Amino acid sequence: MDQQITIPALEEVDLTNCDREPIHISGHIQPHGVLLVVREPELEILQVSQNTQDLLGLDPENAIGRNLSLLFNRVQLKKLKLCLCNENLKIVNPIKLSVINKGKYLEFDCILHRVEEVLMVELELATSPENLSVFSFYHSVRATVSKIQSAPNLKELSQITVEEVRKISGFDRVMVYQFDHEGNGAVIAEDKAEMLSAFLGLNYPSSDIPKQARQLYTLNWLRLIPDINYQPVPLVSGNNAVTTQPRDLSFSVLRSVSPIHIEYLQNMGVAASMSISLIKDKKLWGLIACHNYTPKYLNYELRAACEFIGQVMSLEVQSKEGNEDYDYKLHLKSIQTQIFEDISTSENLSQVLVKCQHNLLEAVNAQGAAIVFGDNCYQVGQTPPGEALKYLTQWVQQHLNKEFFYTDSLTKCYPEAEEFKDTASGCLAIAISPTQKIYVLWFRPEVIKTVNWAGNPNKKVQIDEDGSHRLSPRKSFALWQENVKYKSLPWKQCEIDAALELKKAMINIVLRQAEKLEKLNTALEASVAREREKTANLKTAMSELQRAQTQLVQSERMSSLGQLVAAVAYEVTNPINFIYGNLSYANEYTQKLINLLQLYEQHYPSPSPEIQAEIEAVELEFIVEDLPKLVGSMKVGANRIREIVQSLRNFSRIDEAEIKPVDLHDGLDSALLILSNRLKPKPDRPAIHLIKEYGSLPLVECYAVQINQVFMNVLANAIDALEDAFVNNNLSSHGGDKEEPVKYGQIRIVTEICRGEKAVAVRIKDNGWGMTQTVRQKIFEPFFTTKQVGKGAGIGLAISHEIAVEQHGGKLTCISAPGEGTELIIEIPLSQTHPKPIVK
Repeated sequence: MDQQITIPALEEVDLTNCDREPIHISGHIQPHGVLLVVREPELEILQVSQNTQDLLGLDPENAIGRNLSLLFNRVQLKKLKLCLCNENLKIVNPIKLSVINKGKYLEFDCILHRVEEVLMVELELATSPENLSVFSFYHSVRATVSKIQSAPNLKELSQITVEEVRKISGFDRVMVYQFDHEGNGAVIAEDKAEMLSAFLGLNYPSSDIPKQARQLYTLNWLRLIPDINYQPVPLVSGNNAVTTQPRDLSFSVLRSVSPIHIEYLQNMGVAASMSISLIKDKKLWGLIACHNYTPKYLNYELRAACEFIGQVMSLEVQSKEGNEDYDYKLHLKSIQTQIFEDISTSENLSQVLVKCQHNLLEAVNAQGAAIVFGDNCYQVGQTPPGEALKYLTQWVQQHLNKEFFYTDSLTKCYPEAEEFKDTASGCLAIAISPTQKIYVLWFRPEVIKTVNWAGNPNKKVQIDEDGSHRLSPRKSFALWQENVKYKSLPWKQCEIDAALELKKAMINIVLRQAEKLEKLNTALEASVAREREKTANLKTAMSELQRAQTQLVQSERMSSLGQLVAAVAYEVTNPINFIYGNLSYANEYTQKLINLLQLYEQHYPSPSPEIQAEIEAVELEFIVEDLPKLVGSMKVGANRIREIVQSLRNFSRIDEAEIKPVDLHDGLDSALLILSNRLKPKPDRPAIHLIKEYGSLPLVECYAVQINQVFMNVLANAIDALEDAFVNNNLSSHGGDKEEPVKYGQIRIVTEICRGEKAVAVRIKDNGWGMTQTVRQKIFEPFFTTKQVGKGAGIGLAISHEIAVEQHGGKLTCISAPGEGTELIIEIPLSQTHPKPIVK
């Protein structure tokens, strides 16, 4: 009689007598064959099954310690020893051997395998005197294999397989039994005798097959029980046994099965069974389960044919599952393409949401989504309410250990989800940038579904005579329906893959946005002061240039004149180029800032009183009007100086955007000149000492601008580290006299040719406090920073690493420890084979 109940997802009873049962070392075999444990090379019998008297006419006690010659004559022993020369004994099984019992020759199939440094010899009565030839075996399975391989999908593959296995084996019922991600099984194909009731579509709980049984299914492809009402036969050992430990019978074809499994089959009314493993990616994907309602024995050749069919189906499962939902996967790809197009033209995540909020849901077939960006959360579609969503995202951030997380039953791992099951019973989450707290979560609502179980899936608890609890197999397999709650539709692998592809695209937009924010922050912090400082530098440079020209005119030696002009030009070119080049950016940034202020004023015409007061105090209208003029006048002055020194520059003849031979010392000195103001004494600290130990370096082929950027980033980080050390009063003594307190910061720059003379190294070392191993391992990761908010986005060293390693084929490494300062080592090959880098 069918029964129907409505309950939440099943709660597991914490009784594991099934999982604890050591079925691989049962110490018993089935009685349709004989097992002998033999020591090589003497072929001495160490153990035998107790039924040798019945099948071989040999007393088991007398066989212990004897040689196999006790059973086989010289010709058969020679045949056996020849087979034992093979390391893989499976290729020689079965060996046809005969034994004389009560004056009659009995033919046996001898099946060999090695385990725990002993030889396991299993004998089954043969049904034919000769082995099936390879050619005959091929003809027996050729048509079957062809049918299986021509199946268009998983459903037909499974159905063809059960029909062919039943045709070969003759079992009353053959099923394909597929496991889900929780270990529950479902009958997806069946071929049976007409009078039998159908099992197709029924589900079986994971507890039906304990963990250790699943492990054995992955080791041994086929298991036969010819008669479930057999009496287990124990193994007999002699007094001089090598070990008292039970033998591992994992690979034994005669191994006795679990009494609990026998009880299970008896409750089903089955008299004989055979199971064939289906393996995918080295994991148990399912079983071909065969049932007979009277005892049934299959010889080794038939079992081998059935096992081969199982192996062929296992290979086909991979491709057939890959072809499932083919049209749906194409649809997901088209949605991804649309999102990628939107992302490629977007400047921030808000724009992405406006452009592709519908596609964002359809990309993984979700009904709601939330993008967490720091303390902000953007919602699309149906999501949990405000506070509930906030706590859920916090929980996801704490428990997202891998690059993604998904579940179709959120209440199992987050019980609070029961409150919003109608919107988020299923959840799929990805981390875009954990350090910046950027995550994307998709949600699916609850879908109450009816599961057809073969009997009540909750095992009955029985109390043994010793008072211990054990789980008993259910005795009824009548249809038992369960309405499962708090679960959504499961996430398909193609949907998870789509989410991971979106993650990569989201990371790109975050990188672009962070780079722009970094530039804007830098411009906002010191734009006016920096421009006035550059004006002063221009006046100083002009004065120095005029003085140098006067001295050159008065010089008596033309050779000295040329050298002096070259030296002056060399010293002046870098700051002039830097100032002139940055004026264009300053003008661009100034205009962008003014446009941003005007746009802000349009959208927010009535600022708060505090902001209005500040606008009036700083005379914002005057700054907006005067700043472009100031930058323009500075550009005119800088351009005039560039015209004066243009003819004197000794490296301006080559485009710096191309690979060219470069003197790295020029780049270092340029960077130091630009940063010179930061090296000077400040009210809260003395000047930073600079030690240059330049080696004799050849010219290095590189992208000059890119390498100069690396020098700037590394030197700026060294200065930042020293300034932090001054504030915290923890300068390291590693760069100075360890016996006296360190009173000043120090940066040491060493240049040298690397061993092998194929690369040069630039070592930049500071005597700041240093860093821990955890920090050191992350410093080249995008967005990782130890600086305070507003002082860096954590991309400077990441960009430097990409320039040195990816674009120049070099290295950028860090040596640091607390109290020992930090040394960054930049290694650049002397010649470049890398293609021109893509400008980002």
